[in-house]
Amino acid sequence: MGGQNESVRVVTENDTIGREAETVHPTDIAFVGPATATVIEDADFEGEAIQNRTVSYEMLREAGVNPGVAGRLRKEHSLSWSFESGNDLTDRSNKIRGLKDDERAWIAASSGDWEQQSTETATTDGSGDTEAEEAAWRDRSSPDPVTDVPEIDNQLANELAEAGITSVRSMAIADPERVADSLSFDFERVNRWRNAARDLL
Repeated sequence: MGGQNESVRVVTENDTIGREAETVHPTDIAFVGPATATVIEDADFEGEAIQNRTVSYEMLREAGVNPGVAGRLRKEHSLSWSFESGNDLTDRSNKIRGLKDDERAWIAASSGDWEQQSTETATTDGSGDTEAEEAAWRDRSSPDPVTDVPEIDNQLANELAEAGITSVRSMAIADPERVADSLSFDFERVNRWRNAARDLL
């Protein structure tokens, strides 16, 4: 009788140990400190969601995670910006084929909510206007570096590259709020860069 009880006790112990081993505590995740762990514990998702990539950057922000920490978690675990239809810019850019790396980067960084400026279109088969053809050719050539934007030096350019902003064009169509959140920059500062970049196009 005693042996049977001991067997039941051992099985229960093993089951408990197994469950504990499967549990991921928030502080076990890179870049998650005590304050962020508290936020995650109160959120609608578990710490495992970050490792399983079933949580997005916007979900972390909505839960109250610090913008800088959310940005680092997004980069470290390759999290999506958002799961809302049409807003996952990273996935959207990866689906576009035939684009240069820089073009994919500025599509990923853009919000899609800025007004399109009307531009003159042309073909390169000789059917279009000469000046327009030249402009079209320039659009396909190497993009102007983001350091051409006033106030942006090489150090800032390296940080902006983490958000996919590597050229004047990608800066011009970036979402200032999203960039500011992901890189812990001042919103007004990023918005000023965005406007300056548009003036250069």
